[in-house]
Amino acid sequence: MELKAAGITDVGLKRESNEDYFSIDNALGLYIVADGMGGHLAGEVASKVAVEVINKNVNRWIAQQTPDDELFDYPDSALSKRGNYILSGIKLANRVIYELSKVYSEYKGMGTTIVALSVTASLTIASNVGDSRLYLIRGNTIEPLSKEHNMVTEQLEMGLISEEEAEVSPLKHILTRNLGSSDTVDADVFEIEPRNNDRFLLCTDGLTDLVSDKEILEIVQNGEDPEHLCRQLIVKANAMGGNDNVTVSLIFVHNLEQENQGIVKKFWSRSK
Repeated sequence: MELKAAGITDVGLKRESNEDYFSIDNALGLYIVADGMGGHLAGEVASKVAVEVINKNVNRWIAQQTPDDELFDYPDSALSKRGNYILSGIKLANRVIYELSKVYSEYKGMGTTIVALSVTASLTIASNVGDSRLYLIRGNTIEPLSKEHNMVTEQLEMGLISEEEAEVSPLKHILTRNLGSSDTVDADVFEIEPRNNDRFLLCTDGLTDLVSDKEILEIVQNGEDPEHLCRQLIVKANAMGGNDNVTVSLIFVHNLEQENQGIVKKFWSRSK
């Protein structure tokens, strides 16, 4: 299997600082994007801490083949071993950010979203907390592999508002989950079988607030260089107003030994 990946983060046109953070690890097949929030520089700290804690610990657990019962918090028997590594990494990052916000007054109230992707030849794992997104682009389709945790999504699920009302709702950016606001966190996890030529996009809401899924699909399909396509997505978001920091990371999957014949999607809503 060959993985080609690139990522770009941009401050946008309206913000003075960039509180997004991302990482790319092709050797491990691990990709993470975070969108921080909080007071002066606190969001920047939260997003960086989240990404670095997850990276460091998932790398260590994989290298040592750590048993599930030695991970942070409780493992989930429905998940693969690597799925539990990702889940535990997110829970640990949440605890670290929460404790930092309690100890240091300048970090009070800080938090971050997180979206993480792990790609191996046999399994793809997608996980998120908050409203940053992860998409699977397969053929001519684009499909979210993340679930948004905000007030509008909950209202939609309960049938309280329509899709049209959701688009203009002032509650769109009020999160119901993020890393750092509580000592525990729920994360959503998808596990799917990969296929040759799958493309994955991790991004913050600086992109998705301004660029539609259809427009994203058209851009991501229009080339073979993930870095060039990332730049096109950034340019598009800024051309539409650039209201927020925007971060995008694209991962292309090639040369799987045997293409899987069907997609098996599993979804678990984590319980505390």
